[in-house]
Amino acid sequence: MSPLVEEALISLTNRVNLSTGLLHYSDESAAKELFKLLHKEGEILNEDEIASWAAKNGWKDKHAKDLGELAGRMGGGGRVVVRNKGMWRDDIIDQLRQRANSNGA
Repeated sequence: MSPLVEEALISLTNRVNLSTGLLHYSDESAAKELFKLLHKEGEILNEDEIASWAAKNGWKDKHAKDLGELAGRMGGGGRVVVRNKGMWRDDIIDQLRQRANSNGA
């Protein structure tokens, strides 16, 4: 998993209600929108890596699996509908990249 994807997962984890995972439409939209941006950047969204990371970072096992499946589907070019767009700042990828670079230095 790239540092950029990991920073994105940290931000998503801080935003989502971990007790319900992606069941709320705004949490689901935030995940979809973020994965879409990462895919557009050419990042690899590996289902197993993301599910494993989520399970180790506070997500319930079922919700971690759901997150991984969503990421894998989107990383494979699968189309999804984002109900609530604009969940992230326009420069979120730049912000995440800066955090990834500063954490890796």
